[in-house]
Parts: sequence; structure tokens; C-alpha cells
Amino acid sequence: MSSLEMEPDTKPHQTTSQWYLGIDFGTTGISAALLNRRSGEIYPIYWELVGAKPELDIPEINREFTLSTKTVKTDFNSIQKIYRLPSIVYIAQQLERADNDRDEPDETIKQKPLLLEDFKPSLKVTIPYISIKFKKQKLQEKPEESFILAPNFSATTSHEPVLQWSEKHQIPLSLVKQGLVTLLKTLQPQGNFQNSISLIEKDTQTAVITNDYVCGAVGLEHETFVLALAQLKYVIMGSPASWPEAYRFNLREAVLEAGLVKNVNQVVVIEDAIATALSELTSVTEDTENYAISEFRRGGILIVNVGASTTELALVNLPENGQNLTYSHFHCHSFAYGGHALDQDIICQLLLKDDDVGSLGKNQKDREKSGKLWPRPGYPDLSIRYQLKQWLQSSSYRQELLVTARNLKVILPSEKEFSLNIGDNIKYLQQKDLETKVLEPFVKQLNQELNNFLSKVGISPVGINRAICTGGSGCWRAIAQWLRQKLPNAIIVQDAKVESENVELGQENKQRSDNYLSQIEDIKLTIGRVAYGLAILPLYPQIVDIPQQKYNDYFLLWEILQVFSDYPLSVKEVSQLLEKRGINTRVCQEKIQTILAGKLPPGLIPSPEDLILLSEASQNNYDYKSLKIKPLFDRETESNKYELNDEQAEYVREYLSKLVASSKQKLEEPLLKSFEEK
Repeated sequence: MSSLEMEPDTKPHQTTSQWYLGIDFGTTGISAALLNRRSGEIYPIYWELVGAKPELDIPEINREFTLSTKTVKTDFNSIQKIYRLPSIVYIAQQLERADNDRDEPDETIKQKPLLLEDFKPSLKVTIPYISIKFKKQKLQEKPEESFILAPNFSATTSHEPVLQWSEKHQIPLSLVKQGLVTLLKTLQPQGNFQNSISLIEKDTQTAVITNDYVCGAVGLEHETFVLALAQLKYVIMGSPASWPEAYRFNLREAVLEAGLVKNVNQVVVIEDAIATALSELTSVTEDTENYAISEFRRGGILIVNVGASTTELALVNLPENGQNLTYSHFHCHSFAYGGHALDQDIICQLLLKDDDVGSLGKNQKDREKSGKLWPRPGYPDLSIRYQLKQWLQSSSYRQELLVTARNLKVILPSEKEFSLNIGDNIKYLQQKDLETKVLEPFVKQLNQELNNFLSKVGISPVGINRAICTGGSGCWRAIAQWLRQKLPNAIIVQDAKVESENVELGQENKQRSDNYLSQIEDIKLTIGRVAYGLAILPLYPQIVDIPQQKYNDYFLLWEILQVFSDYPLSVKEVSQLLEKRGINTRVCQEKIQTILAGKLPPGLIPSPEDLILLSEASQNNYDYKSLKIKPLFDRETESNKYELNDEQAEYVREYLSKLVASSKQKLEEPLLKSFEEK
């Protein structure tokens, strides 16, 4: 028996059992694990595809969208476990037939399904909401809506904002969020594979339909697994350190809509880099009760997690006892460059010629004015990369460029030379081209980011004892070589890239002894360090920053608006009024001062660079423009007090009300109150 071919847990668990679910929602896939808090056991979750169809079946509905998870090719004679579910859905669009076309065949209203992948970054743009617009109509016209209005008015609803997914396709952000809900709903063991989620779009209901996946956990009997998911105390998810509260709001909303837990205070979101660091803890001892950390893993540890969308850095000084580890021990930094940016740089630097630049579409003139035709290799250059992504998603030929770039990341490190056809041309590539034109610029920029990070934290490179390099794009030899030169006293641990879809748990470790340590390492290898770290977080509840989880940016903004009246207030007076409402202002003083300074919390409306991801109409969204007309507060220089701009405050209140009107989360109550086991 290999280290992860565990004997199934068949012992009955009482309703007081402490079950926690850690979910790593990555740009390219989802992985998860269950923790039994009482026993400390980790149970990796797997999916089995039991009923995929070769073609997407589009149901008979009037236009708009339907979603389904991506069909996976499989041999139906042998059901295979996968431990990372691809973060991919299809959107099937249908056009509404005119009345005189009712006898036309179905093909006249069917459109080619739109592949929706790499949609995780879209969820950080802002929070989707339903906009209601009123318009006058002639009295003899039939009302378009069932609202109780004056007879000459009608009301229409629309989902805001709308993403400009490609040059040809626009998608409501709410539908993208439903794509995440679709994936999360596969974490259900009941066998109900036709779960649907409604999305109203111009009087049309659309359904989110998953393929036939069955879910289970290694080491748990199905009955115990079902019971565990029914008794979840918390769901823990991860987030890039630099992403705004809007992303965490959308994550919590998706978990609630998927029915994994019932209350928003049962959802915890922590930084991905912290979860990665946590993967270093319980793998070092069998004694999970004492939480001792072995001597060679103590001291300064650097985390370099190179994901698809971002590179996450973390610094932590591990104490002798893991139970003494708190949130304040961690320092996190996020760099907006990852594996997908590497793909783009391969396309720009290796595959396309200079004369191909002119085909980049309607935004080309703007880039010519700025002098930036392509994103600089190794740099985030988000605005340009967003436009390049839309361009690449606009035709099958351009999408093939992305597939080619991803294949080259695998081929060129092991082949000195390689040739391929691009259109009518043959392209000859060399391994050194990939290294000098793509990887070296990335490592150079990563080095600069790390220098700034170390300087900010106040740690010298010689003070780091251990460096963990992980993530989907963290396996490059160039990164490990750079770390060895950068950190002279550190042990460099570089995780190998594992295609978990094709690996049975324990397969890579058949020769290992069947012991606790190899079992833990197998789990990390298969589901990833982030998923593992999220799952074991309840073993170290003191790491969760309760004030940050409890008083998020939007809740504080709402509360500050409640305490202001017709006269100016100082920071001290605002704090006193908030304390009367039960808020511990000592732990959120910086956030309060930022809001009073007139800055709306990030993600409440799209940032200037994220606006590029939206359709032209949503870029000109009336609500977004209204919230930027003037500052929410005016500061009186002499008295050092803040006066509320009443007109602007009304815009903000109405907008916040719209955001929560159709969501399960509300702003009247703080979120997480504690993370301690009761």
C-alpha cells in the first residue's frame, strides 16, 4: 500500500465533528481537501467524470447564456480520478427567433459555445449587481415589466457590469461569477449533477449546468464524506495579497450560492502566500498535538508562488511552536505577473513578427501614442496585457497561439532547437531565445520586486534559511538558480510540476516507506501547497486576522456613513461613534482614516486599469461615474474635521444598496467573529 492509499475511515462521526473544507480556486483549476479538526487528518478531494457528452447540448431557451463545465475526454471503460478540476466553463449563446421564424430549424438560433477560461482575474474587477432603469412609454403600450408603476412608466433590469471578453463577445460579470458557482457545486457528493442556477437577463432565465462529476475524498467512505460536507463548520479559500475586497466578496457569495455553507461568517479568505507557508508546518512532525517545528525549518522562510495570474511572495519567521505563530509573523507581497503573462511574452517575443503588431485591433492607436505596442517582457503592464488577452481570444488562430506558447514552455527547456509552422511561415526557435527574451526579464523583475520587499520588511537575503518555490510556473530552473545566488544561506526547495489530472495519489512515491511524512508530501504534491495550507488553517486558528475578516472595507464604509450627520466630525469623534455601534476601532484605525481621506475602498468601482476589461457601455456606467464626481468627505483645515458631502453620500448609499440587494451578504453586520473551536 502506498502512502496515500489509506484505509477508508468508516468510523461514525457525531454531529459535533469539526469538518473544514479548504478550496484553492486557481486561474487554471480547483483543488480541495477536508480536515477533521478532532483527528487532524487531511482528506484530499477528487472528482470522477461519469457522464460527459461529446458535444455540448444546448437546451431550448430564448437567447442569452447557458453554462456547463468543460467536457473532458475520457475512456468510459475506466473512470479516472482527477485532483484538480479545470477552471473552465462553456457559455452557449442563443439568439431569440423572430415570430415569423418559429418554423425554422433549431440551427438558426444556436451559436458556437464560448469557452470561458482564465476568468478568475475578472472577479477582482468589482461586484456585479442588477441595475433597474425606468423609462416612459405610451399609455396604449403593454407594460414591459410587472412593476407597480404609473401607467406611463416601465422598468427594465440589466446585469452590470459587462465584460468585454474578446473583440466579439461581451459577458455579464454576474455570469462569470456563476461560472465559479458551477465549479463549486461539483463539490457535492449527492449525485445531483443537473443542478441549475438562475440568471435573469432580459426576461430570460439561463441555467448553469455541470457535467456529470462525482466527488469523493481519499480515505473517507462515501457516507462519511457526505456527512462531513453536510456538517462543514467553515470553508477556507485563498486570495492574492494585492487583490481588493471585491474579489473576496465574490468568493464568499459564490460559496454561499453553491450551498457549501449557509452563513457568510462560515467563509474565511486568507492570502495564498500564507496558505503556501502553512504547508511547511504539519509535514515536519507526527506529533500534531504539540505542533513542534523542526529546527532546520525555523527562522526566515521565503515563499515564491508563481501562479497563472500573479506571483505571491511571503516572508515568515517560524517559531519553535506552531501555536505561537500569528498573522503578524507574515509579510506578503503580490506581483501581477505569472504563467499567463509568460505565455503572452512567448507569443510577442518568439512567435509573432513586428509586422504582426498592426493587427491588434481598435486600441492600437492608443498604444502607438503611448509608445507601447507589446507588453514589456517580465513586467505586469496590465492595461496592455488585458487588451492583448481580448485580442488573443477573438479568433481560433489567435487561441492556437496561446496553445503553442504553453506547449513551448514544456518543449524548449528540454530541446535546444525547435521548429513549428505559424500560418504559412516556419519559425525556428532556440532554447536560449526563451531564456534570454522571456525568462531572464521575468527573473530580473522578480529580483527587483524581492529587493523592495526585503527592504520594506527589514530582512537581509543572508537571513533567509529556506526558500520554497512553487506554483504552476515556479518549476523553471532559472528561478531556482536565481534563488541560489540571491540567498546564500538558504535551502532551496523547488516543487516539481505535477499534472494531477493524470496522477493517482501515491503513484509518484511507490518506493517510499509507508509513513506519515511521505503521506503528507504526497498530498501536497497532488493537490498543491495552497489547498493543503488552506485545509490545515484550523489547526492554527490564531493565524487568522479576525479584525481584517470582521471589518472589511465595505462594511466600514457603510458604518461610517451611518454615524455622520449634519455637522463635521474629527477622526476621534468618528471612532467614538463607531465604538458605540460595537466596532473595535483600534484594529481598523488605518482603514477608517483612509475612507475619511476621500478614497473609496478598492474594487467598489473598477480601477482605471481594470476598466479596460469592461464593455464600452459599462466603462461609461452612470453609477461608476457618479461615485467619482467629488470626494465623499471634505476636510476642514483649521479644525481638522471631516464634513460629509450629502449629495455624494446619497450616491454611495444607493450604490451599496444595489450591490447587496441581490446578494446573500449584507453590510449591516460584521463578518467573521472568531475562528476558535468552540
